[in-house]
Amino acid sequence: MKFITDCLKGWKRLILTTVFITVGVISFAQSNKGKITPVESDDEAPQKPVLHYYDKHGEKLETPVLYLAELDTASTVRPKSPYPLYNGIIIGVNFADAIMSAIGQSHSSYDISAMVSLHNWFFPVIEAGVGWGHHTETNDLFKVKAHPTLYGKIGINYNFLYKSNPDYMAYLGLRFGAAQCKWDNTDIRSTNEEGETVYSPNEMNQTCTSTFGEVLAGLKVKIAGPVALGWNVRLRLGLHNSNGMSPWFVPGYGTGPIGFTFNAYFTIGQKKKKDPIPLPEEIPDQD
Repeated sequence: MKFITDCLKGWKRLILTTVFITVGVISFAQSNKGKITPVESDDEAPQKPVLHYYDKHGEKLETPVLYLAELDTASTVRPKSPYPLYNGIIIGVNFADAIMSAIGQSHSSYDISAMVSLHNWFFPVIEAGVGWGHHTETNDLFKVKAHPTLYGKIGINYNFLYKSNPDYMAYLGLRFGAAQCKWDNTDIRSTNEEGETVYSPNEMNQTCTSTFGEVLAGLKVKIAGPVALGWNVRLRLGLHNSNGMSPWFVPGYGTGPIGFTFNAYFTIGQKKKKDPIPLPEEIPDQD
């Protein structure tokens, strides 16, 4: 009987001990939940290579390459453009109206432009020029002579080929333009009730200021070295004339809402896209 009693007491102590140990282990685990046991690190240990799929210019490598972390110049994040913020200035000369005048157009606008390349992506633009013309109204009712006057435009181009060779562009653009117009109306005639021709005094030195906007699309292609040619088509909007005037011709705008330009371009300070990082002849040992 005493043996049975001692056995029961032993089992009881074993069960209680097991319970206490179990509770302790659970409590310890809960108190250390989420903690990471620190491990020793050796700052002098050699760096392990890291596998990269893109070079530092964001171009995908044909074969993934291992680089040592301390020497690594590659990036796994693709940049938006592989060109620097400032990537040169492009000077342009518009000669479209020189061609049109040679085939009979009676008005001309000639301008030069300058646009700054930002990442080969956005191109702030300024344009400045001079325009003049002459015109005889239908049925010889009067003649118009537009004196040479200045105009200017400011705007921006968006290049869709910003990741490609900067020698080529396909772009959309916006412009805001303003021009000072000055013209003469001469040989003003009309017909009276008796069918006789009646002449009115000439209207000399008519002036007004005109403002307008433009939406355009164009291309630019390299010809040789820093020289390129380009053209664009422009839709002109929102023409406003001061003093209630309606000039026949507005320098930089022309005589209607549709226009185009041909340009010769000269580029200064343009940087080429750098070649991808060369692949190493041997892949470093990962051990």
